[in-house]
This record gives sequence, structure tokens and C-alpha cells, in this order.
Amino acid sequence: MKYNQNIEDPLSKFSLHIFHIHGLLMRSGDIVTRSLHQSSARWQVLGRIGHGTPTVAKIARDMGLARQSVQRIADVLTDEGLTMYKDHPTDRRTKLLELTGKGEEVLEAIYTQYDEWNQYIMAHLDPKQ
Repeated sequence: MKYNQNIEDPLSKFSLHIFHIHGLLMRSGDIVTRSLHQSSARWQVLGRIGHGTPTVAKIARDMGLARQSVQRIADVLTDEGLTMYKDHPTDRRTKLLELTGKGEEVLEAIYTQYDEWNQYIMAHLDPKQ
């Protein structure tokens, strides 16, 4: 199969735009979380845990991430006291993740900074773009 550098079909163009937007969102997330010593990747995991007590595998599936990447981030967040593992009530082989009080505070601070960033961006967007 040959690689076609001149992609003209609408789905390919759309996909490339989505990849570009994803990159912009991740970089923006890194800016938002930097002062809290976090990152977009950590925010993704913390945010998902903030909506329940999932397993690492569930977070990976929900977020479209590699399980190993989520495991590494979850371990770091746990080492930093932002999350903790707890026993799964129906499966002894796996653990659930939940936010600690400190994790809830950090996630709330991230969302506060995100709201400020969002307001700034929205105020400077050209509606014609």
C-alpha cells in the first residue's frame, strides 16, 4: 500500500483536523494545569475518576488511552496522595481508583483555572473563524 501525501477525501481531511484539534487541546490543558504541577494527561485521569470510581482499564477504555499509560499516571497520582486504590467489591483481581481529599482540591483548582482560560479564549475568538 502506498502512502498518499495528497489526501483529498472529506473523511481524511476531517480526521486530520481532529488530530490537530486534539493536539491543541492537550497543549492548552498543559498550560491550564502547569501552575498546579499537573498535566493534560493527569487531568484526563483525575477528571474521569471525579465522575465515579473506575478501574484503570475502564479509564483507558473510556478515554481511548493505553491501559499501561493510565496505570503509570494512576500510580504517580496515588504516590502524590491525589488518588487511592480501593478493593473492587466483585473482582479481587482489580482495584478501583478514587480521589482523595487532596485530589478533589486539585481537580477543583484545575477546573477553576480552566474556567478562567475558557473565558479568556471565548472573549478573544472571532465568531467568523
